[in-house]
Amino acid sequence: MIRKEKKGNFVESGTFSTKYQFSVNKKISQAKLSKAKYNSLLKIQSFDPVKIMTDQEKGRTWWMFQEDFYVENEGLTGDDVKAFALEKPGKKTK
Repeated sequence: MIRKEKKGNFVESGTFSTKYQFSVNKKISQAKLSKAKYNSLLKIQSFDPVKIMTDQEKGRTWWMFQEDFYVENEGLTGDDVKAFALEKPGKKTK
């Protein structure tokens, strides 16, 4: 199953150098992105879905695509996520 994740966001952390981590509910990704990698992710996700977090225990994966977050538990590819996102009413390719 795939669905839009409404509670996801990126949080900033760090005192001397800002890092970005994906957060949803009480889960926070282990990956800490530098500002450069975070900005790169933002550029890429405007055209292609980017996998941003995986919960191995529950078998869920979160994706970001065109400023929205999606969660799935079927081992989908980026193309699958893109197809789902673009079939939604009112969603167009940028």
